[in-house]
Amino acid sequence: MGLTRRSPQKDAFRDLLIKLDPAELDRVLQRWVVTDLGLPDETETLVGISIDGKCLCATLRPYAKAVHLLAAVDHQTGCVLSQTRVDEKTNEHKGALDLLRNLVLKGRVVLGDAMFCLREVCQQVLDAEGDYLIAVKGNQPTLLREIELEFTAAPAARSFAFQRLAPSCATTARC
Repeated sequence: MGLTRRSPQKDAFRDLLIKLDPAELDRVLQRWVVTDLGLPDETETLVGISIDGKCLCATLRPYAKAVHLLAAVDHQTGCVLSQTRVDEKTNEHKGALDLLRNLVLKGRVVLGDAMFCLREVCQQVLDAEGDYLIAVKGNQPTLLREIELEFTAAPAARSFAFQRLAPSCATTARC
């Protein structure tokens, strides 16, 4: 990096990574994983689809709720695969059921926040032969605590259902 007299500034690594060719970096890291670490070469990459909802700016009117949209975005292309308006009488996870029903999920990983960590949403993804990864944060403290306890529990204390679901769902029986 050419730094000889002082330690790198906080943006030095960011600037370096921006200058690197992503395909070349991926190729070098893949070779390093296979040769130096001795891990298996898994060339199959997972395709991610993120689902999230947003309220549109300047749509709030007197006596009416703001327009709320739910979208599914493909990670590889950055394109919106599908988008739907969330009915003002329901919430995002009900809209997600309709949105996911119209997508091909086989070989895909659906990513979402804690709003989507509900049995019916996760089951719909699994029924469509997809996988899911749900981020759980402090906005659902009970669920977060249950997950933390599950990971700190001894292996013998884990239920059969958790062991069976572990490849697809690293959470408790809620998902």
